[in-house]
Amino acid sequence: MADVLFLKEDSLERLKQCKLFILDIDGTFYLSGKPFDGSKRFVDTLESQDKKLVFLTNNSNRTIESYIEEFAKFGFNLSKDQILTAGVATAQYLFEEFGPKRVYVVGTDDIKKEFERAGLIVVEDDPEIVVVTFDKTLTYEKLKKASVYISKGAIFVVSNPDLNCPSADGPLPDAGAIASAIRKATGRYPNITFGKPEPRLIEIIMKYNNVKPSETCMIGDRLYTDILAGIQAGTLTVLVLTGEATKEEAMKSPLKPGIVAQDIGVIADLLKE
Repeated sequence: MADVLFLKEDSLERLKQCKLFILDIDGTFYLSGKPFDGSKRFVDTLESQDKKLVFLTNNSNRTIESYIEEFAKFGFNLSKDQILTAGVATAQYLFEEFGPKRVYVVGTDDIKKEFERAGLIVVEDDPEIVVVTFDKTLTYEKLKKASVYISKGAIFVVSNPDLNCPSADGPLPDAGAIASAIRKATGRYPNITFGKPEPRLIEIIMKYNNVKPSETCMIGDRLYTDILAGIQAGTLTVLVLTGEATKEEAMKSPLKPGIVAQDIGVIADLLKE
């Protein structure tokens, strides 16, 4: 068990009792679209043991369909109920909470479609809500518009608090970093921050799959989002070291996952023991 760096006393028993595994994507299942060596072994193990798998990502610049198409290229066939993104969940929440409001989205064309699909009115001028997402098409004009609208009283929403997104090239500025620039420009803090570490998304997934927190495992590569969300939702938590968190950070952090492992392939091996 050299690849298991930390294991709480009851975690192995809890792991084997889990019926539902909620898995982060970037830095946990793959990096820059390339699955890790243990990813297929992990999925195959869950299937052989008749356990459920749902992907939960704070990434907020893509549609559910784009993920399903991407995973199919790797040989993983996912259904729509096996993946939830912070961007899609934010759109659904805003419509349920506020109705068909006018929304300015700092984001890609793909995520704007998700907001329209949820029933919101995506606009370029005079919005009631400004939503900041992980935007790879970010421009100064977008930052300027968001800052002006928020300073005039628009509700300030951030789809996820991540400061960076892991990639093969290095960390990329994520929604949290973009929102930080707007916050400093306006002096306004976000009214609503969605995504992990808020436990709401995990609770939605557990309810949909009819499982209890004691039967659920949250696996991710970030202590302050994935692991904190799992702890707050009452699930078993597993930290893998293929993304942001390092071994040193895991050992020093007050947030203690149930298991710290080198990668998700190690979790597959533990399930087989």
